Amino acid sequence: MPTVLTLDKSLSLLEAIVRSPQGLGTRAMAKEFNLNVATVHNIAMTFVARGYLRQDEHTRHFHAGMRLHLLGRAPASRQPLVSAARRVAQQLSGALNESVMVVAFESGHRFTNLAFAPSRQALRVHEPEDMGPFAHCTAAGKVLLAHLEPARLTTFLADHALERHTPSSITTRTALDRELAHVRAHGFAKTRDELSEGISAYAVPIRDPWGGVFAAIGASAPTMRLNNAETIQATLDGLRAAAADIEAFLTLTTPDSNSPSPDVVAPAKPRPAPLRSATR
Repeated sequence: MPTVLTLDKSLSLLEAIVRSPQGLGTRAMAKEFNLNVATVHNIAMTFVARGYLRQDEHTRHFHAGMRLHLLGRAPASRQPLVSAARRVAQQLSGALNESVMVVAFESGHRFTNLAFAPSRQALRVHEPEDMGPFAHCTAAGKVLLAHLEPARLTTFLADHALERHTPSSITTRTALDRELAHVRAHGFAKTRDELSEGISAYAVPIRDPWGGVFAAIGASAPTMRLNNAETIQATLDGLRAAAADIEAFLTLTTPDSNSPSPDVVAPAKPRPAPLRSATR
């Protein structure tokens, strides 16, 4: 397939800027891509003129612009991801026989459920549509908080108090920072009786093609069913396989029979039938 070199260079610059939290200057980009500084500047300013980038008036670094954010939030661009996340969540929920959700951090400080698949069991967990006010008490919320830039985390916490929902809830910034460091170090988050007594959950990150965490997939259940090493390991194995399938979908650019399908989730170990059931 023929490649338009100028367009290819322009998109490479755009992607480099988007994945850099501090933005990038023209000289840094010119060095990274072995391009002329003037060429890089002209490409970047063209994106600025169209609203896809903005330039900081003090540092002169380029950052993602509002038009780029709006383009990514268009319903047509979001729907394939939502559909894939829904299929993966439903299949994992069936394998674990517990509730599964995919949560993303969106602008406006919202932690939004992209997909939710409830357990078929009578005693099951239901999740709110906006998890922002409860993020510090949920596994998926902790994953996303753990991977926010420090300044963005501080802004988020300024708008969302660390409210106590149970005696196990995290209510101080010191305790939260310690918990988020644990999440980053171990690659998963957990909660036990923190949002609601008797409810536990585990979650793992979902990364975009550039390695950034943009969403989390989690499974929640009554604590009495999620309280032994074998069950916890089966849950984490299923979550990691599901996250990998969604990540494979994001990087898939052309049909390939050898590529992982978002419809396939590695089977979890069989779960024993609950000793009792009740409505919640």
